[in-house]
Amino acid sequence: MNRRCDSIVLAEQQVAEARTAARAEYEAARAKLRRRVGSPVFIGGVLLGATALGYLAFGRGKPKRFVDRGSTGGWSRAARTVQVLLPLLIALNSASKAARRPRGNIDGTAR
Repeated sequence: MNRRCDSIVLAEQQVAEARTAARAEYEAARAKLRRRVGSPVFIGGVLLGATALGYLAFGRGKPKRFVDRGSTGGWSRAARTVQVLLPLLIALNSASKAARRPRGNIDGTAR
């Protein structure tokens, strides 16, 4: 009888320890996600993705017209799309490099 009570107590302790460990992992993952969501790289990526998706879904707001022989082809439209998105990609790249770079004090020493 005593052995059975000890095993139940031991099992309850293991469950409590596992619950505490799972809660700690959950809190660590939540804090990591909060840091990543607040980063400029993530925000820039979301904005860039939303812009690209809106552009692809709705075009540029011009009424649709029939394709005629004088209209521009798919390659020129793709080039114009790249021309519009290139400044956004450059800004995202520079923001990610700045986020990875260690910050320094006024006297030039790293923190």
